[in-house]
Amino acid sequence: MQTQIAEGVELTTIVSHQFKTNQIIVNFRAPLDRQTITQRALIANLLETSSADYPDQRALAHALATMYGASFGAGVSRKGPTHNLRLSLTVANEQYLATNQPLTHDAIAFLQRIIFKPLVHAGQFDQATFDRQVTNLKAAIKSVADDKQYYAAQQLNAALFSQEPAQQVPSFGTAADLETVDAHELYQYYQDLLQRDQVNIIVVGDIDEDAVLAQWQAAGFEDRFAPRPRPFYQHRNTGHYQEQHEVQTLSQAKLNLGYDLPVFYRGEHYYAALVFNELFGGSPLSKLFMNVREKASLAYYASSALDTFRGVLKVQAGIDGQKHDQVLTIIAEQLTAIQNGDFTDELVDQLKLGLINDFESSLDSQRTFSIQALIDDLTQERVQDADWIERIQAVTRDQIIAVAKLVTLNNGFFLSGEVQHAN
Repeated sequence: MQTQIAEGVELTTIVSHQFKTNQIIVNFRAPLDRQTITQRALIANLLETSSADYPDQRALAHALATMYGASFGAGVSRKGPTHNLRLSLTVANEQYLATNQPLTHDAIAFLQRIIFKPLVHAGQFDQATFDRQVTNLKAAIKSVADDKQYYAAQQLNAALFSQEPAQQVPSFGTAADLETVDAHELYQYYQDLLQRDQVNIIVVGDIDEDAVLAQWQAAGFEDRFAPRPRPFYQHRNTGHYQEQHEVQTLSQAKLNLGYDLPVFYRGEHYYAALVFNELFGGSPLSKLFMNVREKASLAYYASSALDTFRGVLKVQAGIDGQKHDQVLTIIAEQLTAIQNGDFTDELVDQLKLGLINDFESSLDSQRTFSIQALIDDLTQERVQDADWIERIQAVTRDQIIAVAKLVTLNNGFFLSGEVQHAN
C-alpha cells in the first residue's frame, strides 16, 4: 500500500508473513549535485552515530539493545541522476517474542528522533562529533581508494562522464571536499534537505498498516514542492575509443573498459540486455570468463556489469600488463561473436535459468523488498515477479544480438606496474 504523507513524502507498506523481522527504510532523494554529495555522506555518518537523545554510540547501542538487538545503519547511494541518503532499521517482530513491547512502534519512534532531533549545539552539529565523523569519513574514503581495482574503476568513471562532474564523483564524496565543510553550514544544509528532498518511507514485514501509517502521519514531515528527481542519466556516446594509462607499483595490471549502451531500467531492450550481459561477462558461463580467463589464460578475472540508470556497460579485467593488446583484442572478439550470433540456444537457456534462480533467491531477502520498492517509486513503474520471469524467458537470440549491436566502446583505463612500449 502506498500513501502520501505530505506533498513529496510517500509511505509504502508491504505486508509479508515471510520474515520474523520488520524493516523500516527512510530514503531522502534529491537531484545529484556535485556540491552536496560529500555533505550528504557526512550527514549519513552523523545520523548513524549520534542524535540529541543518543549523543554517542554507547547510547545508540543501548537504545538498539532495548529493542532486542535492532540493527540500524545509514548510508548514501546514487541511481542515475539522483542521490539517496538512506536510514535503515531492522527490528524483531514482537509477535515472535515473549514480550508485550511494541517493537515496531518503538523502532519507528527511534528513527523519527534520529531524523528530527540531531545532535546540535548553538545552531550547528556538535563540533566534537562533527570533527570525529569528518576524520572517520576521510579514513573510509582513503581505504577504498587504496584498492587498486576500485581506483581503476573510479578513473574509468571519470573518463566516461567527463561532461558531467556530478557523475564522476563516488556517491560517498571525496576527501578533498571534506576540507571545506564546517559544522554550521552542514546543519543548515541538513535543514534544507529535510524540507526539500523527496522522502520515501518503506516498512516491510508482518505489520499493522494502519498503525504504521498513523505514526508516520504524526511525524511532522511538511509538503515539499521540488519536482521529482529524474530516474535516468543518459551517457553521451563519443563513438570512438580513448584510453588512459597510469603506472603504479602493483603486481597485477587492471584494464577497465566503458561502453555506451543506451538501455535503461525496464525500458526497451532491458530484459534482453540482462541476458546479453550474462552471455558477455556477467556469469561463469560468459564469453569473457570462458574464453578470456579460462581458455586463453589472458586474465586473472574478467567480467562485465550493466548500469541501466546511466546507459553504460563496464568490463573489469585483471591482467598481465605485458598482454594489454592481446586482452583488448580478445575482449572485442567476444562482443563481435555475440553480434554475429555465435552462441547456442542451449547456453542462452542456461543463462536465463541462472538469472531466474538468482531472482527467486533474492525474494528470500527482506532487503530486496525494501530496495525494490524504492526503485519502483523512482521509476514510477512496478513489475510483478511472475511478469519479470516471463519477460526473461521470452528473450530471443535476435533480441540479444540487437542489444550487442547497440554497444560502443568509448573509454578505457589501464593501470599497470610498468611502462608500456609501442609495438
